[in-house]
Amino acid sequence: MIITKDMLEEKVPKEMMPTRLDSALILYTNIRYKNESGIIVYNTNPTTWNCLYPFYELNHKFTIDDYKFLKEDITYKELIEEYQRVYKEKYETKAGNTKEVRMNILIDEYKKTFNLLDVNISDELLPIFELKYSKSKNVWTLYYFENYVANKVDNINTLFEQKLYDQKILPLDSSIKAIDSIEVASNIPYMLSIDENVKLLNKSIIDLEP
Repeated sequence: MIITKDMLEEKVPKEMMPTRLDSALILYTNIRYKNESGIIVYNTNPTTWNCLYPFYELNHKFTIDDYKFLKEDITYKELIEEYQRVYKEKYETKAGNTKEVRMNILIDEYKKTFNLLDVNISDELLPIFELKYSKSKNVWTLYYFENYVANKVDNINTLFEQKLYDQKILPLDSSIKAIDSIEVASNIPYMLSIDENVKLLNKSIIDLEP
């Protein structure tokens, strides 16, 4: 469940209180190729198209298990604010993973994974928080998605023609929830429903020569 703006003042149901905190860095690449344009999405598992990086360097990933929030009677806004305090204290200040460090790691992983020469990030999109139940761990998890846009990829054809993962071009249309009957990860349609995000993506569109 994506935590939207209109939910912020609502109380989190006690049975949905998260005990795990997790995060993901996402780099969106918006391309135009022949008669198609949109962000590249990857099918990294049989059930979901996404732009997440399961290959993201785990040594720099922020995650906490068995976390207990300071109070149970809490709004979604307070839930997010406490997450942000813990993230800043433990991950940024104590571990030294500043935004600049995170962006550089994301670029390096992107280049290494797809054998790219150079990648540049132009903008940061609005962050997304999602509350999700994990059947495998039997807990509720609060996820933080940190979203960036690439406006330059040297050897872009190498990225587009990569064979590591199945990939598609997803139009910047928040109504698209599935591709070839496979679900698109819920954070992506929500990201595309925000006009400011779409403007930034369109500002950084990369033309791909056929």
